[in-house]
Amino acid sequence: MKLYFKKLSLIFTLLLLFATQAQAQFEGTRLSPEAKISLITCSPGDELYAIFGHSAVRVNDPATGMDIVFNYGTFDFNEPGFYIKFIRGKLNYKLSIAYFQDFAYSYTLDNRSIYEQEMNFTEAQKQQYWQFLTNNYLPQNRFYLYDFFFDNCATRIRDGIEATFPNQVTFNINHLDQDMSFRNLIDLYLPPQPWSDFGIDLALGAPIDQKATPYEYMFLPDYLSEGFGSATIQQDGKQVPLVGEPTVIFQNSPPPASAGGPFTPVLVWWLFFGAVAFITFLDYKRRKRSRTFDVFLFLITGLLGVLLFLLWFATDHQAAANNYNLLWALPTHVVAAAFLARPVLPGWLQKYMLATAALALITLLLWFVWPQQLHNAVFPIALALLTRAAYTVWAARQLTVTSNSNLKIKERI
Repeated sequence: MKLYFKKLSLIFTLLLLFATQAQAQFEGTRLSPEAKISLITCSPGDELYAIFGHSAVRVNDPATGMDIVFNYGTFDFNEPGFYIKFIRGKLNYKLSIAYFQDFAYSYTLDNRSIYEQEMNFTEAQKQQYWQFLTNNYLPQNRFYLYDFFFDNCATRIRDGIEATFPNQVTFNINHLDQDMSFRNLIDLYLPPQPWSDFGIDLALGAPIDQKATPYEYMFLPDYLSEGFGSATIQQDGKQVPLVGEPTVIFQNSPPPASAGGPFTPVLVWWLFFGAVAFITFLDYKRRKRSRTFDVFLFLITGLLGVLLFLLWFATDHQAAANNYNLLWALPTHVVAAAFLARPVLPGWLQKYMLATAALALITLLLWFVWPQQLHNAVFPIALALLTRAAYTVWAARQLTVTSNSNLKIKERI
């Protein structure tokens, strides 16, 4: 992770130096008739930040020697409150410019394929879009509030083309419709990182389970490339293809097939439930309750609930709203954990644990009808919470019954 941030910091520094030169260079610049403007699509990388691919716009003008990339996927590490803004969903991304040679080199180092689709613009259309890009690059225009699903490096390019040529571009993309939600779409890229998939499914709520339209598929670079490949643009009263056939600038070496290792979240959490069932069985045989284990279990679950609650209500991440994982990851478990260490549980805590067991049971019974698709690893977690919460109530009542019986015996004696 540190290496990744150092790499990004170096890239940002180089971009900043280039931007200082480019600002004056582009003012009033016109493209030559030989200039080409292309959509650049980079294949997914190994790291989570790169696993969904990347999109950019290349402007190559052989007559002037200019070969640059407009990149909407950068941000400023030196921005005040960078990490807080990132967590709260208030971090501004920016349009940056880099030399295409440097851009391509960084992706080849990461063994990520680079594809190019030249846009079939007339000379006048090239000038129009060039003017849009350079105007968008002005300091007062280059920053935007990033949204992974609706305002990112891919959608900015799509929206920029439509803004430059209003009512002239048609996306013929009904064939892309695969009846998928936003969650289904990102799941296509996550098999190599099952733990990242698990974390994303925990953090993001029901909004990303709504069905996406083919137009909305284009928040992903691969689908933007396909969308552009099927699109047309109006020229002299006719509709012509928006882009040409893709050409390969760099083809990566196929990485070895990987499913993230044997210890996937589903396996690990079912093993965890097995341990919970075993501990509960031993507790039952010994007529005791493993208080330390219960404190740990509900404290960790409660802290997760606090995080999910804050992502929903204390950030601008719209995708984190309406999170049904809060049915089992209750933030109030943090308070309950403090009392679970006691040998005798208060009456209110017994009722609370009964409600916890009921909510976990409801989560499991209605698994297939919730508006949110819960990760499969959540099932054994909810089952573990149900088991311990129900046993806690049973153990507390047994202790009460035993205490009352002992008291009656003493009274008789």
